[in-house]
Amino acid sequence: MANVHDVAAAVLAATGPESPMKLQKLLYYAQAWHLAEQGEPLFEAPIEAWRRGPVVPEVYHRHQGQTEVCAWEEGDPGRLSERESAVVRSVVERYGHFSRHELSDMAHAEEPWRAARGGLPESEPSSVPLSHGVMARYFRRLTSGPEEAIAEAVGSARLEGLDVPDDVVATMRAVAAGELTADEAIARELEALRRS
Repeated sequence: MANVHDVAAAVLAATGPESPMKLQKLLYYAQAWHLAEQGEPLFEAPIEAWRRGPVVPEVYHRHQGQTEVCAWEEGDPGRLSERESAVVRSVVERYGHFSRHELSDMAHAEEPWRAARGGLPESEPSSVPLSHGVMARYFRRLTSGPEEAIAEAVGSARLEGLDVPDDVVATMRAVAAGELTADEAIARELEALRRS
């Protein structure tokens, strides 16, 4: 397993200089996708649910006060395995074109950060670590087919003690098939609630 400093060095070797916030978000996505694809962490350092999104405190304390991070002397990208390097390259290709603010907004909308925050307002500080299990499940779902994603969503709801009616499953299938947009599905559900 790589350490977070080696991963930070690999990210910066692939992207060139980055803002500290963007580096943090790319580390989060590298960890999340490695968990989803390999079933194990890319690095051991915890990622916490801070106000501006996921942050690795161990890295933050090294770049604190900088406006741009050019290189990561504490790490060596050569210590990553080929598989670990492939995940970092994939993350940089997938997310590298987004701004730091776009990445922060994306992370705020995702389950791993929201679950760790536990309903705290975005303005409140938090040092709760993101769950590896939640990251793995959430990002694995992004690559599953529609039926797998629906089955996992229904299974998760049942684990929480909720029943998912057949009409809701049918709506999920319609959205997955592109027959209905997510906004249309939500509008339908809200209308049904208004009528009841």
